[in-house]
Amino acid sequence: MLRVIDAVSRTVGTVAGWAYFATALMLGYEVVMRYVFIAPTIWAEELARMLLVWATFGGAAILLHRRQHITITLLTDHLSPRVRQVQEVFVLLFIVALAAVIVYDGTGIAYDSFHRGRTTGSMLDLPAWWSQASLPVCFALLGLQALVEALRVAVGGAENLPRGSVEH
Repeated sequence: MLRVIDAVSRTVGTVAGWAYFATALMLGYEVVMRYVFIAPTIWAEELARMLLVWATFGGAAILLHRRQHITITLLTDHLSPRVRQVQEVFVLLFIVALAAVIVYDGTGIAYDSFHRGRTTGSMLDLPAWWSQASLPVCFALLGLQALVEALRVAVGGAENLPRGSVEH
């Protein structure tokens, strides 16, 4: 089960990377159309914004798995391996709890928008829940990945801790 969650995180992370690439293409196209041909699109900016939202939250789980989030290790680098292991498990479980709150609240918000038929109010007038659903979906994956990492650190010990900020 742990490897399945890792695989899903990797897949979603890869899709998020491609979404950033597609966003750059869309915005580049929009700039050329707007400033060279004086013919702006009605779709590029809004779709790019939606892709950015999904890509940003979608990539969080793989970053957690790879330990590539920004961390401040001024104090943790000086902890003993055992204390650092406990600290790391605590932080990961805190992420699980935070993700659970966001999934709970975000699901309600997205469902309410779906139920009421809210839209973005732009020229495309996309359903608002399309972007709002990114929070519960992506944070559910982040919470699962954090739980997997907490289990790895708790069971595996010091070899599963993220590397310190200073290489010797």
